[in-house]
Amino acid sequence: MKQTNENLASDKATMALMRWLVAAALDNSFLTYGEAKDRLEKEVGFERIARAGRTGLTAGTMIDRLLEIDPTAPLLNVLLVERATELPSDGAGSYLAKRFNEPRLRRENAKGRYPKLWRRAFDAAAGQVYSTSEEEWQQLFEAAFGQALDPQQIERDRGHRKQGAEDDGLRYSRKGEGPNHKALRLWVCENPGAVKRRFAGATAETEVILDSADRVDVVLNLKDEVIAVEVKSRDSNLIDLRRGVFQCIKYRAVLDAMDIRDSDKVSAMLVYEGNLPAEIKTMLKFHGIAWFEAPQDRT
Repeated sequence: MKQTNENLASDKATMALMRWLVAAALDNSFLTYGEAKDRLEKEVGFERIARAGRTGLTAGTMIDRLLEIDPTAPLLNVLLVERATELPSDGAGSYLAKRFNEPRLRRENAKGRYPKLWRRAFDAAAGQVYSTSEEEWQQLFEAAFGQALDPQQIERDRGHRKQGAEDDGLRYSRKGEGPNHKALRLWVCENPGAVKRRFAGATAETEVILDSADRVDVVLNLKDEVIAVEVKSRDSNLIDLRRGVFQCIKYRAVLDAMDIRDSDKVSAMLVYEGNLPAEIKTMLKFHGIAWFEAPQDRT
């Protein structure tokens, strides 16, 4: 397939790019122009695309289709970014300008002329994208393209993002999870508002695999924040709880690196089924990690 404007704006290209961007969004991550170029060549069948920036045409066509269906649709195109800046190109400016009623973002070189304004609008747009559920993306995809976005395809695309070639011993599967841990993990995912009132509107997902191949018990997405939740059941001892603190530190750091927004958008929380020992609370305070003591009787 030649890299003509018509082909880059075709359904075949835009549907593929949307799938990849949805996978990145659900993982709280992003896709670079270079990665999009490589995948369009390898997976969609394009001949060599001269410049990675040409994929911006595909992204623009994709978001135009979504906005025709729903003018309030999340600006998924902003997750297609330059590697050097981890920001979208100037082509995203018109969409940001309209969404946030800020005409300056539409001007030439707005990103360079108004960097703080650009960053603020971009962070807000990315937050809307990250807080959108898989079901909402499926509905938008089907409405825009007349085809279903299969959940299994989404999982394959998410897996593709993390697929390395080295056998380094990391495994995605969860082995030996106890019934109390599983019950608490699912309760947190299904009842984020019970953990903290402001989490009530969060998009929640359990057993989220990070780009480091670590598996997080629960990830909560709000429009202005993402929270990694480590769960420890009543079966945990002091060593388990100490490990939980360090897991929170690690997950927060990895999610912060994955998240395209400024670094104050990511936090972590330890949820324990019982009363935390004073030593653990001291560790959590020192490292700036929130906690919640869940009741054992949650009926």
